[in-house]
Amino acid sequence: MSVNRQDYAAYSNGDPFLPITLMVGGVAGLILLLGALGLVNIALVTVRQRIREIGIRRSFGATAGRVFFSVMMESVVATVVAGAVGVAIAILIVKSPLVENLIGQGMVTDFPPFPAGAAILGLASATAVGALAGLLPALVAIRVRVIDAIRY
Repeated sequence: MSVNRQDYAAYSNGDPFLPITLMVGGVAGLILLLGALGLVNIALVTVRQRIREIGIRRSFGATAGRVFFSVMMESVVATVVAGAVGVAIAILIVKSPLVENLIGQGMVTDFPPFPAGAAILGLASATAVGALAGLLPALVAIRVRVIDAIRY
């Protein structure tokens, strides 16, 4: 008797799905980068609109570090909240009875749990994108001269 495996684990050269995994990861990274560029644009416009507020804060003694921290945390908190909402919506969609009935067609009763690693990766990605997108506007905010900002 001879037994041969025909599944993906039979390959001894590694994961046969590695090229597909890398391609999907590259596309996801590109999408995250484009989203970060959109966030940078919005954050820069927000900083330009709040330039007078930043000048007044600086004139009352706010340090550059405090201004940097406030602008940076505004971006990070917004993306973390958006990431948490996105993960919650994904869990609700994947675990909904309608989707499970559509996939299982009444023949599958034991569905795997939602992967916690995917949820953590999603939240970590949202935090990283928020930090990267908030960096440039925060640097622009601390370079504002107080006297010029108050004149606006």
